Amino acid sequence: NQGKPMPKVVSKKTAGYYTSGSAIRRMFEEGLKLKSLHGADNVCDLSIGNPQFDPPGVFLEALGKIASEKGPHAYMPNAGYPWVRERVAAHLKERGFFDTITADHIVMTTGAAGALNIVMEAILNPGEEVIILRPFFLEYRFYIEAHGGVIKFADTDSDFGLDVGAVESTIGERTRAIIVNSPNNPTGRVYPADSLEQLSAMLERVSAERGDPVYLISDEPYRDIIFADMPFVSPASKYRNSFMCYSWSKAFCVSGERIGYIAINPEMDVDSLELLAGSLAMCNRYLGFVNAPALMQRVIAEALDASIDVSHYEMRRDRLRVALDDGGYDYAEPEGAFYFFVRTPENEKEFIDRARRHLLLVVPGSDFGRTGYFRISYAAPLETIDLACEKLKAIAAEINPTGQAVLT
Repeated sequence: NQGKPMPKVVSKKTAGYYTSGSAIRRMFEEGLKLKSLHGADNVCDLSIGNPQFDPPGVFLEALGKIASEKGPHAYMPNAGYPWVRERVAAHLKERGFFDTITADHIVMTTGAAGALNIVMEAILNPGEEVIILRPFFLEYRFYIEAHGGVIKFADTDSDFGLDVGAVESTIGERTRAIIVNSPNNPTGRVYPADSLEQLSAMLERVSAERGDPVYLISDEPYRDIIFADMPFVSPASKYRNSFMCYSWSKAFCVSGERIGYIAINPEMDVDSLELLAGSLAMCNRYLGFVNAPALMQRVIAEALDASIDVSHYEMRRDRLRVALDDGGYDYAEPEGAFYFFVRTPENEKEFIDRARRHLLLVVPGSDFGRTGYFRISYAAPLETIDLACEKLKAIAAEINPTGQAVLT
């Protein structure tokens, strides 16, 4: 084969995804490289939302008990164990999300990412559009395009809140769905009930005018991590033609275990719930997930009511806030999740490169659809947070040595 061009094994689409790929993963891998060169204690990797805290005690107790039990680890219905789905439905009813939900409305999945992909595969026809709100979780674009969809962007307002008018102006004849993520990654915004009610009213009106629903896909992995003095309101509970996609990855600190679910709003306009739920389960199978992990389903069923301690996130948020304020940075106040979305005090690329030279890894805002920002994850060990605070202040002083002008 000497002198002959080697065949291109990877498709153009996938090669493009890989080369332009996830900035979060690129930064994570860059962090591993820098740690090997400079020592792990000198590198601050705040790029990935990967909680390093212990799961709730009741989860660990259930895991130990169930792992030691004898019994089959075999296939079950693709939607998940019926008794686990019954328990999840009862939990959602207890929390006031859906009054009439049953196990028939639940499909267990391999995390929220699996849930989102299954919903997309089940409802999208080729060329139909999905609206995402800018800034957005960057992998939404991969999910949408992988299932034949077309991405449409709607900007949030100046405080990263819902701009219902911007969403409405983005809806077209081929719009099939909108993804709403609250608490939001990367901004930490939690959308209040009145904004969600306005969004719901608009979607109801537009859907009636079109004669075909615009579906809402609610991505909720951070809903139990809230700092603001406000209740969490599920977007899926406010609009009947909705799918709730949930994962225990973030709240339970079990991101590697891949366990979540889809909940179909029981008020959805649907000709056949059996066909819809069965199709979601079918997608579980033929997309290769087959079913959510059997062990994790059984553990979660015993740990559904575990309380979540957000104090470790609050402590890290507060320490970073002081450093950001001392450095004169401009940022959105996070109300939930575990991210700061911060305006870069210079050109975005220059700032990201400067931060890397200081061995501080953050994700550029352009990868979330909003240039001129960077995202910090504070789901990191406390010593990493403290070192990052020093680096953020040193970077600010380097950019603005006089300290007289506010960095914006």
